[in-house]
Amino acid sequence: MFKMFKNSFWVPYENGGIYPTVAKAQQAISKYCEENGYSYSFNGDDEVIINEKTYEIYRGYENGSRGSYGIKCRER
Repeated sequence: MFKMFKNSFWVPYENGGIYPTVAKAQQAISKYCEENGYSYSFNGDDEVIINEKTYEIYRGYENGSRGSYGIKCRER
């Protein structure tokens, strides 16, 4: 009901013109977590646990990016 109040963040994704595959999304999230010292594990293609919090992985358009694709983690 209150999904708009959940924590979310965009993960840096260099190939914004190409739709991110599951493998590319997981690779980008792994790199992000390692660079920031976060613990992480993947529960499936569209779910990751980062620092003991479960996030849904969104792969699609970034709002306001003029058609670029991105990867977003949103707390469940």
